[in-house]
Amino acid sequence: MQRKMQKEECSSIQQKNTGLNMDYKKLVDTALLAGKILLESSAETYRVEDVMNRILDISNLETTEAVALTTGLFITLDDPSINAITVMKRITVRGINLNNIDKVNAISRALTANNCTLEEAYTELQNIDESQYNPLLKDIASSLISPFFALLLGGGLIEALIAWINGVVMVFSSKLEKKVNMGFFIQNLLYSALVAAWITLLHRYVLTNINADVAITGSIMPLVPGTAITNAFRDTLRGDYMASGARAIEAVIVALSIAVGVALGLILTGGLSL
Repeated sequence: MQRKMQKEECSSIQQKNTGLNMDYKKLVDTALLAGKILLESSAETYRVEDVMNRILDISNLETTEAVALTTGLFITLDDPSINAITVMKRITVRGINLNNIDKVNAISRALTANNCTLEEAYTELQNIDESQYNPLLKDIASSLISPFFALLLGGGLIEALIAWINGVVMVFSSKLEKKVNMGFFIQNLLYSALVAAWITLLHRYVLTNINADVAITGSIMPLVPGTAITNAFRDTLRGDYMASGARAIEAVIVALSIAVGVALGLILTGGLSL
């Protein structure tokens, strides 16, 4: 009896996900929301397109196309039986959230395997919590990245302490950037310049025995665009040259802002003495 009910439930889900009863607008919204979350979480472009296309394919329509760029998403559904649907979504926010990528992948697999309805998948995507951890805990962890990089690079406890102070400043500067919207280039430049300047002065007049190079390097390491560089290579190997080129440019701009900031800080304070 129980197995019969399970078969009936599975059959009901399949009927809702396919055929004339499907809400194609809801299907497009679901694919678009999944792609938006993935792209904002720094998923590779080919992964974003693959997930959206798999969701659209359950419609069994003649034309199902999804295109993902670094800053936008485009979706088209077309068939002789319906009016064509074309939507686009501008992406302006990008961060790193592997947890969200995993959740979207799980939801899309469940939908394409007919283990959930379209409405259930859309609701689950809407309810994905962007913050997996307590904000205070996340800020503390972010501030501790710099001191551990300083230790990894051969620094001692003093260098780690200096890097931790800079890590705290970095957390507050990122919060300030979100409020004033100054842009990541200016934020990275100002932060890097401040780090290089005050560590140089500290090394010259107070703690002459510290390894200033290690303290500066450890402080700016969290800004290095490792994810952008990795995604650029992976998209290139997948043949998505437009997206890979955009990510490569992003990585170069971030690296340039850090380099210019450090150089500016050193120039203003006379540079490190050998």
